[in-house]
Amino acid sequence: MRKMFTQADVCELLGIHYSTLNRMLNASEFIAPLNGRGRKLLFDPDAVETWIKSRQSPPIPTPAVINPAKKLRQEEKAYRERQEAARAALERHRKPTR
Repeated sequence: MRKMFTQADVCELLGIHYSTLNRMLNASEFIAPLNGRGRKLLFDPDAVETWIKSRQSPPIPTPAVINPAKKLRQEEKAYRERQEAARAALERHRKPTR
């Protein structure tokens, strides 16, 4: 028989604090503990593993990573194009009409 998990074991395995585990237990969001010694709660390792597997979501697809240098060049190019368009508009506006 496998050794039972203590609260400390479960918290370490899940990467959570004792108070978070207690809130989860009070809200029935985690498996019910087995009888422990005194105030010490014990958990069935198989049930904990099953709970963890049931909570794992499929991986979230990540967008393609854009090279920061390339993005900066694109932004600089767009800025220069806007500047040129503004200069051309000013020149058209300043031309004297006869």
